[in-house]
Amino acid sequence: MQDDIDTTEVGNLGVVGRRRFLGWMAAAGCGLLFSVREAKAGLFYSTKPVKGIPQSWVDQKGLDVLRYANYIKGLRLKNITPYQVLHPHFKTRGRSKNSIPPRYMWRNIAATLRVIDLMASSMRARVKDLLSIYRSPTYNRAVRGRSKSQHLENRAVDVKFHGVSASTVSRVARKLRAAGHFKGGVGRYSSFTHVDTRGHNADWGG
Repeated sequence: MQDDIDTTEVGNLGVVGRRRFLGWMAAAGCGLLFSVREAKAGLFYSTKPVKGIPQSWVDQKGLDVLRYANYIKGLRLKNITPYQVLHPHFKTRGRSKNSIPPRYMWRNIAATLRVIDLMASSMRARVKDLLSIYRSPTYNRAVRGRSKSQHLENRAVDVKFHGVSASTVSRVARKLRAAGHFKGGVGRYSSFTHVDTRGHNADWGG
């Protein structure tokens, strides 16, 4: 003789099953959308060699090195090279290695690089070093960066110029900001200046 079956319980199991299925579908959909966003951001950039970019970098991190370098080249900056921009992404601190930013963040850096480019032209000074740009979360922790640092969003640059003090550089950055060229943060440090385009003004370091 068959056991009696509680149809209510079966119905509840069906609801749970449908909910799980819908949850899985939603998660898969989000993953697909993220993949499409990343693809649109990066896959259509050229993988042609870029002057100054070592093959060893490509061997280490893949073709996105060339895609990102070609994106930077396409910004047509007068005073900044793709090599200078990509170099900080190959730094290490202890066992923590930095990385190329995710593709969907690539465009975030354009406004900040244009500010740095304008600063170089206005001061008639060459860019000496772009010390830090994008930082991966692991690398940011290793260098004791702030948990909400603009470097994590690929919107910040720590910069040095040949023959110009950090105090002068920060003053020029704030002057350009006051003139309406950007909205963002300007931080003065002893040997370099932080500039970002976060969308609202912030100052530190005097």
